[in-house]
Amino acid sequence: MSQESPNPSAGPIAQQADPIAPEQVGAWYDEFGDVWHQTLGESLHCGLWVPPDAPHPAGLDLVTLSSEAQDRYTDYLIGLLHLRPGQRFLDIGCGPGRPAAQLAERTGAHVTGISVSKEQIDRAGRLAAGREGLAFELADATQLPYDDESFDGAWAVESIGHMDRAKALKEAWRVLRPGGEFLVLEAVLVADPTAADAALYDQVLVSNLPLRMPEFFGLVEDAGFHTLELKDLTANLALSMDMVELGFHDRREEMDSRFGPEYAAQMGAALPPVRAFIREKIRFFLLLLRK
Repeated sequence: MSQESPNPSAGPIAQQADPIAPEQVGAWYDEFGDVWHQTLGESLHCGLWVPPDAPHPAGLDLVTLSSEAQDRYTDYLIGLLHLRPGQRFLDIGCGPGRPAAQLAERTGAHVTGISVSKEQIDRAGRLAAGREGLAFELADATQLPYDDESFDGAWAVESIGHMDRAKALKEAWRVLRPGGEFLVLEAVLVADPTAADAALYDQVLVSNLPLRMPEFFGLVEDAGFHTLELKDLTANLALSMDMVELGFHDRREEMDSRFGPEYAAQMGAALPPVRAFIREKIRFFLLLLRK
């Protein structure tokens, strides 16, 4: 009687006809080995993406791994602040609300997040349901609906480029109490963009082009802020954009279905030159400011 396969639906288990010979291995790596060097790295083995003493991730797809990196990033930002339980904090450009929720949970501060996207505020509102000290509002950062000196701290995590920077900085200064900290993450130009760079940056990121460093710091000073700390996070922005392109292509069928083949094709074509623009002409900084 023949032995059944453990999973009959999978069909017979494939058998390798002959073991791979050393000559085959050597010849393949002589001719094609750089495929791995150019896609994986110099050591030709896997990276330690998840430390062995860390919980196994819920999923191993690119978006899940990127989300976990975003949570670590948020935790790092929270650690730079000096918030106390009960203080009021404003998240300017809060997105779907996850960083604000982390901030409220970790510090005990009362966090308000704002966005001009109704969909983002709806998602953030669902996240805030049943939680104390966490609220989200549809509001424009250049016309904040809050009284002067009503917040103890604020941040704009990669959001200020979507706004009139000068107006947003002045509004943040207005609503902060004296001594309040404002954490800003912003890109600056280090080389001149072409017209194509500008068009693609707008298409992919829906953002104003970055300014040169002296110009941006001029706006910071004009708003009345003092710079306490400056850190270069450029590599993290570049790697995150790499993940965006990989994740987009990994989920291309889902993108076609969700947004339509025409938009998906345009975005797929735009991502490589935008990645190149960010790597070659942009630096990305964290600024810790104080009123």
